[in-house]
Amino acid sequence: MNTKPETTPHPRCFAIEKIAFLATEVGFLSAIGLWGGAAWVGVAVPPILVEIYSGSQPRSLGMLMPAGLWLVLCRFTGNGELFFPYAMYFAAFMISRIWDKSPTLAAMAGLFSGYLFLFIRWFQDATTSVLLVEGGVAVGIVFVTCMFCWYGLNHGWMRCIGLIAVSLLAYAGLAL
Repeated sequence: MNTKPETTPHPRCFAIEKIAFLATEVGFLSAIGLWGGAAWVGVAVPPILVEIYSGSQPRSLGMLMPAGLWLVLCRFTGNGELFFPYAMYFAAFMISRIWDKSPTLAAMAGLFSGYLFLFIRWFQDATTSVLLVEGGVAVGIVFVTCMFCWYGLNHGWMRCIGLIAVSLLAYAGLAL
């Protein structure tokens, strides 16, 4: 029999965590907006909404930060194709973050992210052949990420490694 009273988190700690989450989120979206523009922000918003849905944890939000490396590389190299691995990183994040709650919802979120990317590319006047290749690779990325999560590898550092690997796979898919 446990006679010790349960400890409840102090309300002030909860508020500080929420403020840290909001500050990180606003800073991340602002940096993306300044460096990349509306298309880059548009792809980043759904994963942040997923993070809010999943519990708004600043350390989990930190898993989104490596995607910013694709934006930095795009700015320094002038290679606009790097928008694709950036978007696929976010799609994979959404899948891995929601997977434990609902694998079906996670796969749908990943496909939604891929469709959002294709919609943005359509507005950027991408050719039909480019959209078909990017769409096919995006579906493959969603499938690979779902298999990654199916095997239970979407926790801790393995999640971050998996997200980076998937975005590198998306970059390799551009060679098709």
